[in-house]
Amino acid sequence: MMRRSRLRISRLGLAASLALVAISACAIAGPLARPQQQNGDAPPGLNSLARQRGLLWGTAVNDRSLEDPALRRLIRDQAGAITPENALKWDATEPEPGRFSLEQARQELDFARAHHLAVRGHPLVWHNQLPTWLTQLPPTELRQALERHVRDLAGGLRGQIHTWDVVNEPLDEQGHGLRRTLWLQALGPGYIAAALRWAHQADPSARLAINEYGLEGDDPASARKRQALLTLLRELRQQGVPLNVVGLQAHLLAPAEGDPSFRSLPGFLAELRRLGLQVQITELDVSDRELPADPALRDARVAATYDAFLRVVLAEPAVTLVSTWGLSDRDSWLNQAFPRADGLPQRPLPYDADLRPKSARSRIAARLQAKGPTP
Repeated sequence: MMRRSRLRISRLGLAASLALVAISACAIAGPLARPQQQNGDAPPGLNSLARQRGLLWGTAVNDRSLEDPALRRLIRDQAGAITPENALKWDATEPEPGRFSLEQARQELDFARAHHLAVRGHPLVWHNQLPTWLTQLPPTELRQALERHVRDLAGGLRGQIHTWDVVNEPLDEQGHGLRRTLWLQALGPGYIAAALRWAHQADPSARLAINEYGLEGDDPASARKRQALLTLLRELRQQGVPLNVVGLQAHLLAPAEGDPSFRSLPGFLAELRRLGLQVQITELDVSDRELPADPALRDARVAATYDAFLRVVLAEPAVTLVSTWGLSDRDSWLNQAFPRADGLPQRPLPYDADLRPKSARSRIAARLQAKGPTP
């Protein structure tokens, strides 16, 4: 369980509280993390391989993963960037109005500082994991609350965040325009541009991202969603809104039949590049929920999906970071969100529940070592 802070601090005092974790902030926010030192004859870490291509390799972390000594070492050895899974979400940072705290994020921020890792801030604006008090505000007060939250959180961590997911999942699931969220209904579509401007004013050094899922597939819904996002991005560009990055969550599904395919993805990535945007793969994992029970078969299909996806994205010069949503199967969110019908735990990540490298890890490493463009 993540710890809830009992410390009460005013909004004006947030920056002072954050100073406790702000030492060496420039090292954390730097564009590339320091290469990991390898132990003995251990193979190069994924981030060391990614750095040879001019990339960062990262992973999501939480208190449970960092309190596990073996998993903590694995993260240290493999990753150059971390994303706190829940500790920077609104219900964690302001559970009551005016009571700001980074207590839940302290362990992640300290870990990043100690090991010179970049930090992806996730997220400033989302429609989920909001505190109850916020959802009960009248619409006339929501804009003020949102602006205060973005400015205080981004400003309080100024200089410590490599990339902020400023707006997370703003699109309708089927690609029919913007998602009807609390923010859209109360503030209108301009909330996205406003949040990006507030974040840039609060921390001009941070890269600013719109982060979205369901953009990678060849199905009609993914195609509609890509077009909806491109329409939004072109509008933001025309308005001069500060935006540096598009985040592709890349929660993938290993197909039960046939080879994994991402035929539509190269053209979409090229469109993002032509808009002058970087691309980050932010939450990569591969669900095996539609595959048979045999773990060897599942591992092979998951590895093939990683390989097919990375073959496409690593060929695109706009891609600057790849981050999995965890490193080990022992702590995957998929087992709660999308459990297998047979009750078996999923095997979606590069390392198994005992922290042993799987075929997915080998295919990822091979892709990182393959010849390709350097962003």
